[in-house]
Amino acid sequence: MSGKMAVDREVTVSKNVWKTVRVVAIAGIVLAAILLIALIVILIDQTFLPVCPKGQTIKPRNYEKPGVFDDLTPREMKAARDFLLSLESPALKRQEDASVNSSYIYMIDLHITLKSAVLQYLDGGHRQPERTAKAIVYRGDLDPPRVEEYLVGPLPNPNYHVLIRDPAYRRLPIPWPSRPVDQIEYKHLYGILIKATEKLYTVFRESYGMHYHNCTKEEACMAFFDVAPRGLESGERKSWFWGFRKVEGFYSHPLGIEIQIKHEGTDVSEWRVVRVIYNGQMYYTIEKLVEQYTLNRLRKLDIKVDSYDEQYSSFERRGPKDYDAPGRGPRFYEPDGRRYSVDGQHVQYVGWNFNFRMRTSTGLQIFDVRFQGERIAYELSLQEAAVFYSGYGAVSGSTNYFDTSWLLGASSYELVPGVDCPGTASFHDSHHFVNSGQPKYYKNSICVFEQNSGMPLRRHYSSDFQGGYSNYGGLVDHFLVVRTILNVWNYDYLIDYIFHLNGVIELKVSATGYVQTTFALAHEKPYGTIVENNVLANLHQHMFHFKADLDIGGRANRYSTLDISKETVRIPWYVERNKTQLKFEKVLKEKEMDAILEFSFDHPKYHLFYNQKTRNKFDYHRAYRVQHGAMSKFHLEEASFSRAANWARYQMAVTKHKDTEDVSTTIYAQNDPFDPVLDFHTFLDNNDKLVDEDLVVWLTAGVVHIPHSEDIPATATPGNSYTIYLRPYNFFQTCPSVSLSEAVHITPGNNFDTLHVQTFGTKQESRCFQKEENYEEFNGTTPLI
Repeated sequence: MSGKMAVDREVTVSKNVWKTVRVVAIAGIVLAAILLIALIVILIDQTFLPVCPKGQTIKPRNYEKPGVFDDLTPREMKAARDFLLSLESPALKRQEDASVNSSYIYMIDLHITLKSAVLQYLDGGHRQPERTAKAIVYRGDLDPPRVEEYLVGPLPNPNYHVLIRDPAYRRLPIPWPSRPVDQIEYKHLYGILIKATEKLYTVFRESYGMHYHNCTKEEACMAFFDVAPRGLESGERKSWFWGFRKVEGFYSHPLGIEIQIKHEGTDVSEWRVVRVIYNGQMYYTIEKLVEQYTLNRLRKLDIKVDSYDEQYSSFERRGPKDYDAPGRGPRFYEPDGRRYSVDGQHVQYVGWNFNFRMRTSTGLQIFDVRFQGERIAYELSLQEAAVFYSGYGAVSGSTNYFDTSWLLGASSYELVPGVDCPGTASFHDSHHFVNSGQPKYYKNSICVFEQNSGMPLRRHYSSDFQGGYSNYGGLVDHFLVVRTILNVWNYDYLIDYIFHLNGVIELKVSATGYVQTTFALAHEKPYGTIVENNVLANLHQHMFHFKADLDIGGRANRYSTLDISKETVRIPWYVERNKTQLKFEKVLKEKEMDAILEFSFDHPKYHLFYNQKTRNKFDYHRAYRVQHGAMSKFHLEEASFSRAANWARYQMAVTKHKDTEDVSTTIYAQNDPFDPVLDFHTFLDNNDKLVDEDLVVWLTAGVVHIPHSEDIPATATPGNSYTIYLRPYNFFQTCPSVSLSEAVHITPGNNFDTLHVQTFGTKQESRCFQKEENYEEFNGTTPLI
């Protein structure tokens, strides 16, 4: 090789230097990672909104220390049950071991003690009254059998039981035939049906392409359900069961087969089929129907349908899809979190305070309602939801439901977030001990939420009448809703107690669910509307009864009306000229029989409740006004069942408070409405004085419903809501909403080139989103606990 020789050189780096280089490199990598993460966080922060604050707290019930209005805890239910089962008299069986001819517990619920004792605790500093349970016991082993009611206490460690003889009941002991049908009785009734329909197998297969007695999930099946009342006179217990196609919305698939079972007494071996109707043709035995069918001596049916044709009652999407692309509509959100708090069963909301509970029979109740520190009502509650049907057929023409007897509270099932209530609502559970030997858990059966109505509560734009304005003032109408939904047979009733920020309380019922239908015999047409082949939806009247125990300025209240009339008088400012105008006169109602409202357009009036000793600075009584927006005349006063619905005769009635007049109906009304255990007329017959007394207002809302094709698949809520308002009337010096910070006040600058906007400390923009409850977590069951 020519030239210089190549020489390999080795560079030696000390251990310390190499260690330093490695540390610097690692630190650089870590710093770069940190910077990258920070950049990602900034990008995410710019792209995604943070979660809104939770706001006020939602605390679960304290099961170890329940309040005076709180529902029975499962522990208390079990304690009352176990105490009753331990007694020698009455000798009760556990429900799982009971039969119709034994004694057992049907229901256990809270018994709220005397109002005076509760108020001494709430207002007078006395100790909380002992908690007591009310137990309803079926005594099938007695001769004659009967129903008994017991008080059991004190809870949670009872040591006494007392047989109640309720002074409000006009029939004691409680008649055995008036009791609600329970699972023990249904077990025998459906056993009779299975045996009877086994003989009708050929009739069902040829007529409907389905059967009942041994049907499996893989086959086309029929379903049978009962209706009430159970007979045509007091003491009868004869139930009609009618057949449906077992599909989604089966209520709209009647098949023209109706079977009546006589199940009087406690000897189930004597229960039997006493009538059967097929396509409008009646026979007294199944065997006779089968014989006539086989001999071709009756009008046969052939109404088989395929899976496509039976979809008309389904909630599955169908029909034209050109007008709606999948997308979400507007939703509620609370940018500063909840403005209401719930502590167990106590609610606070911008001046409102109240308690809620779920009574097994009548459903959701509201107690001790206060606004800005003053009690407005001791109790607000639904009493009854009744439906009275018309029709030609044996079933359609005899169906009249008193839904409290079917247990409104225990028919208030799980609510679906985002549909039944906003996804931002708080959801609350309930428990019931009924028709079972154990308490049942009803998940999310009550919801509480604040709502924006989309309307101003009040507003005004003050024009200067020259193209400009002097100011604008407004306040959005927010209000709090406490809701449950009753599902009794075919109908779903949304029950809302609504609390507005101007002191107004709203009682609201909204109806949805399926209309009740019958097989469209020719003679049915005057009583309903054809909504599908062979299907007629029946004419009916809904009636709802509410109780409002008002305490305006204390318990000593008066009821007066402002009666509006017209007059024609001489105009004082013009000689010999007259004018016609309205005027009003205050009329004090002194007795209960004077305080019955039967609505008349010719005699409009305001209804005021007040304490004589409380007045505002203008010397007017500080009152609350009952504004009834859903009055309906009861059209069936002459019907044989109407005695159990005597409350429905009055759009409003006012009575003196009595602890014994706690409810206007009972669970015994349904199965003996002809001679009922409780008659609302007895509340009025004594004609108590009403001046300076503790007053209770009974309010009836309702409507007559002639179904139409748009009621398929289900009745929609718009146009089917019924509302009663309780409104302050001279109760406050001004509208109490003037104290709210969310108001908006706008004034213009000179030449309208600037704005002065006052929001009183409330932010107008929000940069957060709110997490919602998810309906995918819906369970829908009521497990035993």
